[in-house]
Amino acid sequence: MADSHSRVEQDPARVLIAEDSPTQAQRLRHILEQQGYEVRVAANGRVALEMAPQFQPALIISDVVMPEMDGYELSRRVKASTGLGDIPVILVTTMSDPQDVIRGLECGADNFVLKPYDERYLLDRVRYAVINHQMRRPEDAGMGVEIYFNGQRHFITAGRLQILNLLLSTYDAAIQRNRELSRIREALEKSSSELVAANQFLDSVIENIPDMVFVKDAVDLRFVRLNRAGEQLLGYSRSEFLGKNDHDLFPRDQADRFTAKDHQALEAGTVEDIPEEPIRTREKGIRQLHTKKIPILDEHGRARYLLGISEDVTEQKEREREILRLNAALAQRAAELDDANKELESFSYSVSHDLRAPLRHINGYVQMLAGDLGEQLGEEQRRYLKVIAEASRQMGQLIDDLLEFSRMKLADMREARVDLGDLAQEVVATLEPETQGRNITWNILPLSTVAGDTAMLKQALVNLLSNAVKYTRHRDPARIEMGTAGEEDGRIVVFVRDNGAGFDMQYADKLFGVFQRLHRADEFEGTGVGLANVQRIIARHGGRIWAEAEVGKGATFYFTLKPAGA
Repeated sequence: MADSHSRVEQDPARVLIAEDSPTQAQRLRHILEQQGYEVRVAANGRVALEMAPQFQPALIISDVVMPEMDGYELSRRVKASTGLGDIPVILVTTMSDPQDVIRGLECGADNFVLKPYDERYLLDRVRYAVINHQMRRPEDAGMGVEIYFNGQRHFITAGRLQILNLLLSTYDAAIQRNRELSRIREALEKSSSELVAANQFLDSVIENIPDMVFVKDAVDLRFVRLNRAGEQLLGYSRSEFLGKNDHDLFPRDQADRFTAKDHQALEAGTVEDIPEEPIRTREKGIRQLHTKKIPILDEHGRARYLLGISEDVTEQKEREREILRLNAALAQRAAELDDANKELESFSYSVSHDLRAPLRHINGYVQMLAGDLGEQLGEEQRRYLKVIAEASRQMGQLIDDLLEFSRMKLADMREARVDLGDLAQEVVATLEPETQGRNITWNILPLSTVAGDTAMLKQALVNLLSNAVKYTRHRDPARIEMGTAGEEDGRIVVFVRDNGAGFDMQYADKLFGVFQRLHRADEFEGTGVGLANVQRIIARHGGRIWAEAEVGKGATFYFTLKPAGA
């Protein structure tokens, strides 16, 4: 047989299509015209019968089911017509009943094409029908034969070649249908195998989920499934559980509550979330569950099952309640500590003020004694008065530092844009009386603009830079540097570095405590409050401060501040 996709040679054969579906008709027409056939379309058998005498087609292709005149009747009338009887007729059918073959023989049809048809197969049938029509001889016509099939008698008048063609096309269609059924069966077997594997996987997942999973039928709310975690939690075996409802297994008030939630989920058609509900188990007593219930719908959108997943949250809820109790106790303790701190701050402030008057008296009497006695005082007596005056001065400085420390915690912060470079230069200028006669190299590197309280940050720089001046007293030249060292958590890291006395890092944890000093008073003066004050200032700005040092090689203090506009 020639290739079905080759063009029709010589004059184009004419094909008449009888099809009531415009879509199917246009598709078939397009296929045939692409192969060079001249095509006409009729909306049903009656119209096709009217068009045939004038069009004189070489082939008629007809759908079987059509209004007014179906394909069988059209074929019968064509074969009975004097001028049309030798035109081959191909019926397009689903071939769903063996009776279709008998009806095709009775009406004289030449061939069958199955719906839905393959384009290549259809073109093979068309070419075969056209070629056989050209080769048909008059003696192929028979006188007819009577057959008995399916309980009925049928008289067949078709010629032998026509019968053979029809039977061959029927057999070909049967083979094609059988192949399709084989492919469908293989696909079903594969799908069935995949479905079994999917079900096994789903069963494995459900069985190994650490939370209880259960399924109830949506009508009687009887359990149809329970996983291993459910057995372990409730203390029931599956055989005891399945086929029963909540009232068969739990106390009435508990069962009523479960059932009400089930109906609520089924009626709403959405997830019912129950954050906490108690359940009486067989071996573990009362447990608290976090349960979610959701209806499983059938193909009609009706609830068929109710799926539930329950997590045992007993220990979690106990921890949460314990945390709440601890938080309440901590809040109460914090309030008590805050009150105590306020009282202590107030006491410190008052005492500091009250101590000023006696110190003034001590200083005054020391000066009066020194002035009145003058040359009468011996060397030892003069030393005594000097010690008293120095102790009084140190006590006054300590009181001032404590007052400043107290005010720094209580003072309101006024946040503004602070240029650290300008502020550092200003502080260096205020330290000029302390640095006169000293060989000090200052290196204030470019600094950022930060967000903070100007007065507080100035006090912090005064303490840090004056410390650097103090602890480089024995260095010539002394080097003091200030700059930035990158970022930490979105904050600018600022440093103050010197080449002074340094300190032992094993005592670094004491550095920022009140009254904590890492050097003897006869080496370096101080009250041990300055760095504690700096830490409080930086903490109020949301930053942190730390230091790195080595004995005899200087120290570096780092602190973090929020950049302006952040």
